[in-house]
Amino acid sequence: MSGLDCIKISVRGIKGYTLERPAYEVKLDQNENPFDLPEELKAEVLEEAMKRPWGRYPEFGNEALRRDLAEYAGWMPEGVLAGNGSNEMISALLAVSVEPGDRVLISEPTFTVYRLLGTVMGAEVISVPLRLDLTYDLPALKEALKRHRPKVFFLANPNNPTGCGIDPEDVEELLSCCPGLFVLDEAYYEFSGKTAQPLLLRYDNLIVLRTFSKAFGLAGLRVGYLLAQPDLASEIAKGLIPYNLNFFSQTAARKALSWWPLLKERVEYIKAQRDTLFRELKAIRGVRVRPSEANFLLFETPYNPKRVFRRLAERGVLVRDVSGYPMLSRALRVTVGREEENERFLEALRDVLEELRDRS
Repeated sequence: MSGLDCIKISVRGIKGYTLERPAYEVKLDQNENPFDLPEELKAEVLEEAMKRPWGRYPEFGNEALRRDLAEYAGWMPEGVLAGNGSNEMISALLAVSVEPGDRVLISEPTFTVYRLLGTVMGAEVISVPLRLDLTYDLPALKEALKRHRPKVFFLANPNNPTGCGIDPEDVEELLSCCPGLFVLDEAYYEFSGKTAQPLLLRYDNLIVLRTFSKAFGLAGLRVGYLLAQPDLASEIAKGLIPYNLNFFSQTAARKALSWWPLLKERVEYIKAQRDTLFRELKAIRGVRVRPSEANFLLFETPYNPKRVFRRLAERGVLVRDVSGYPMLSRALRVTVGREEENERFLEALRDVLEELRDRS
């Protein structure tokens, strides 16, 4: 038996998380915050880091960060977990809940990590397609919950890569017929303003995921967190490795929370740029752009998206080719950047489409 023969057949049959990364001048492919953290904030983090011995483990259980997160999120510290991005939270909750043959329900197209990690854990991943307008099909989701009775149900609000959202009353309607864990991924919460956090008091199977990678601009330090009933959070914590979040990331996240009023101004700027970018894309002949409640926009053109992606990259503009997702065979996704970055993207896109139009 070879080493590869030891890997699960189900895992070998799926594609891992990948990212094409040509050279770029304008980076609009990963839904990152276009603003770096303020120099003063960075200095505060570095000062704190220099005070402590680096040869000692970080605080056990991320206690101080969890208290700060509880205050920010309006939840109890005992119901908060923090880790290396919300991806680690997804991995931990699946590790402690899913056994081989259990069902995980998702609505595609969506964040590919749900299917990837569900399959790695041995689950049967069942998918409900979005509507043709790329919004959630609530009747179909309710029917799937009742019919398949999944152990875990993942729903992103807003959804990535489509940008569609779901209102809290619709979330509660789905919660009322969800037999297992209902995982609501609110990675882009600060851009949408929609949250199911108040429902945590009434539903002990609800888990809310959030991240510092988007609104807070900490993608490089990988900090995410989870909100749940304390008893449930305590069990999910068993799926985390001890000392899972290094002290530098913990310190940066706590400082970022204290700087939230300034960072929130940047979120408002990005939202305004998103609306402007939407209008500009909508005005380009042949482009179909989807409304978004996040910090990105999904758009389609009449041409092969891989060709459009490459032509944009040749002009120094990097977007995300999402044409491999279900229902998105002609789609690309662009992160909302600063005004000058968005203008550079629009100029490049207009040039590319004109070039492809002339050749067709």
